[in-house]
Amino acid sequence: MNTPLPEKMEPSDWVKILKEYFIPDDLNDEACLSLIHYFEDLGLLCTIDREVLVWSGLSKELGWDAQKTIIQDSILKMSQTEAGLELSFFIGFKKVDLPTLESLIGSEKSNDRQKITTQPELASDLSNLQIVKKVGKQLKPFLDVENKIVSKLQGKHTTKIDARHLFQYIFGKINSKAQPRKWEQLSRKRHR
Repeated sequence: MNTPLPEKMEPSDWVKILKEYFIPDDLNDEACLSLIHYFEDLGLLCTIDREVLVWSGLSKELGWDAQKTIIQDSILKMSQTEAGLELSFFIGFKKVDLPTLESLIGSEKSNDRQKITTQPELASDLSNLQIVKKVGKQLKPFLDVENKIVSKLQGKHTTKIDARHLFQYIFGKINSKAQPRKWEQLSRKRHR
């Protein structure tokens, strides 16, 4: 593409341009549209009419290569800020270090982990309610992380559904696993 971008583009046009030149190949169209809404909240894209978007700071007099460089630079700069830290996961034109899950949710989460103490189960035969409570306790940290990141991603243009699409992509990229537990013998010991 050697011709400059049109002055005004619809979201579907931005999806095509972003997928081709700026974001990773594995991002689907729906998540890309959510990313466009997030770009609007960050001030990278500006709405002129209802469905017409322009990239902020992009001059129509510049050629495509200069426009592409401006878009890349603005995405990279925004990904270095606290507000746009999540953008690092959506950069497909350059290899960047991805932030950790702890940096996305803040330092308060690490303090919460230190406060959690495990209590031994009293009964070995768990009722259904006890099983549900136990699974709920195990999933609670993941649900808390999701709620914090989704609420951080939400904005004027980014709905909760958009934020969930972005979170699912981010969480897939992080590919986080639980810390392995020390192996422990559960069977009965032999009596002598």
